[in-house]
Amino acid sequence: MMGRKQVLGVVVSVLLGLTSVAQAQNWTGDGGKGMSITILTPKPTGLAENQNHLPALVQGEFVRSFSDYSAISVLDWERLDEIYLNLMSDMYDDKAREGLDLGNLAQTTHILGGSITKTPEGYSLQMHITQNSDKTTIASFIGNFTYWDISNLTGIRRVALELLQKVGVTLSAKAQQELTGAVTENQILGRAAQARGITAQRQGTEIAALSYYFQAATFDSTLTLAGKRSSVLNANIISGNIGANVSNDIQWRKEWVTRLKETEVFFDNFNRIESMPYTLFYVPDVKQGAINYENETVTMSIETYLYNSSVWTISIERALQAVWDGLNATKRKDTWQLGNWPQQGVTELKAFERRSQEFAVVFELLNNQNNVIGAQTLQAGGFWELNWSGRPVVNISAPDRKTLNFQSVSVNDISDNMTIRVVSVNEEDAEIAAISGVLQIRAISKSYVIENDRFKFAKGEIQGFTDRPNTKGSKFDRGERMIALVIPSTVWGDPVVSIGDGAFKDIHIVSIILPNNCTYIGSEAFRSRAYSDASTINITMGANVKMARDAFSIQYVDCGATQQTDNNLPYFYHKNGMNAGTYHFPVVNCTALGWRYGTHEEEAVKMKSNKKGNLMFQIIGWTVLIGGLILLKSGK
Repeated sequence: MMGRKQVLGVVVSVLLGLTSVAQAQNWTGDGGKGMSITILTPKPTGLAENQNHLPALVQGEFVRSFSDYSAISVLDWERLDEIYLNLMSDMYDDKAREGLDLGNLAQTTHILGGSITKTPEGYSLQMHITQNSDKTTIASFIGNFTYWDISNLTGIRRVALELLQKVGVTLSAKAQQELTGAVTENQILGRAAQARGITAQRQGTEIAALSYYFQAATFDSTLTLAGKRSSVLNANIISGNIGANVSNDIQWRKEWVTRLKETEVFFDNFNRIESMPYTLFYVPDVKQGAINYENETVTMSIETYLYNSSVWTISIERALQAVWDGLNATKRKDTWQLGNWPQQGVTELKAFERRSQEFAVVFELLNNQNNVIGAQTLQAGGFWELNWSGRPVVNISAPDRKTLNFQSVSVNDISDNMTIRVVSVNEEDAEIAAISGVLQIRAISKSYVIENDRFKFAKGEIQGFTDRPNTKGSKFDRGERMIALVIPSTVWGDPVVSIGDGAFKDIHIVSIILPNNCTYIGSEAFRSRAYSDASTINITMGANVKMARDAFSIQYVDCGATQQTDNNLPYFYHKNGMNAGTYHFPVVNCTALGWRYGTHEEEAVKMKSNKKGNLMFQIIGWTVLIGGLILLKSGK
């Protein structure tokens, strides 16, 4: 027998049941439910100084794989790093520290640990999963990988797949495909930067950690750990305060001098060990030049493009500005005789002087018999420096674009198909130079050059077209020159993170597609005009994009008087939960209908689904309601 409340409960339960959606899983069966695991950083042996982030990279990918592809409870990074910091502190003496079982300390049922060792052939990875209750090993892996297998994450993910299967997790075909597939370049670079940040933070160098976290979040905005940690570190630094133990002005100054020293040491080490990241792009399409008929030789050439990393520039600049802002926030820098920092450092390192990087890259030209028919050295370089008239700003040199000529190539050696081989960089093997971070080299197509040269781009920000592709003088050009604008996710290998103020102002755009890594849109970036025959402007963007209030403003012309739309996309986007998707502004018979979410096709599907859902709601609702009324009438 049911009372009034029970009848109402049935109605609510039925309605809630209709709206629930089952989530697709990456495994079948229980997925290892009931297990919990602590994933440790593998012990490093023989790694170079600029590769000390690899253990954290391995650890991070295992954490991600076990979390995403199983029901095993994984100890989160924040708690794990808290344990690491406790172990490194004075809380335990050496004897107690040696006896600690990190897995038991973390109260998990299992622990995943191991080692990564540099070998002459590459890297040896040995991992094992131990059951904490009886210290037995339930799964293990031993294998060798190249540097690229580790750095591009494919090797680590293959190990994770094997370990998951060995502990009884049955993965779906989709999950297996994902774990054996490729990872995007931005994800690779982002996760490497995050691993460097974690390593630096564990070592107690917060400025280095902040810079790397900025890089990670710029490369891949989905790295919430890097975003969270950079926000916390940044807020702590720019506040000007250092800890709760500063009892007097002298101590406060000492703490700040220590921070400034750390900043200078970080930059000095970076310049000495890694230097500013550069990528050399080249188009392997060999062009024929001048012919020497007497010697029967010809000049062959390729185009090269040397670019520095905008992401590096952004992260360095933001880290330096955080320290500068924090020092200003103390309101004591002049009294402390630190007012000229960073022009005048607190060390003798001169870490912020102008730095230049020169590259001598040897290229070889090979015919279809794989014979070297030409060799030439490309001399290219660039510089970076600080402009510190106010807040520190990083200035970088323009891209170094050059034509590389292979002189005096015998016409008898030339074949229809020829290839380019990069031999060395600064007298070091090209692959070793890439691994050590000296210079990355990429072969690209001519179309890649054309596409990337379409936009003005600096420090992750697109600032407009390099020309005005759809205007003639001051008048709009209609027809075939109406633009469906697609912003690429990267320009010359660097992620597009923002659209600058007025970037595409007064350009006739009918649709805009923004990449997911674009997180900011500036003032009047897309102030646009549309004609009455272009009835809808569609804008597709990712989630959590910040935008200026007047980022979008559209004028419809040819509707009698020009009609200015209400600029409410930022408000509508925020009201819609800042969700990724397509936002459109339709006009019917020159009447603006306001911003909508979802494409026309998506809306049609929603409407059809809603009609079916409403009908089902009505049938079930009336059935339950009638039954309830009968029960109420009978007094039961």
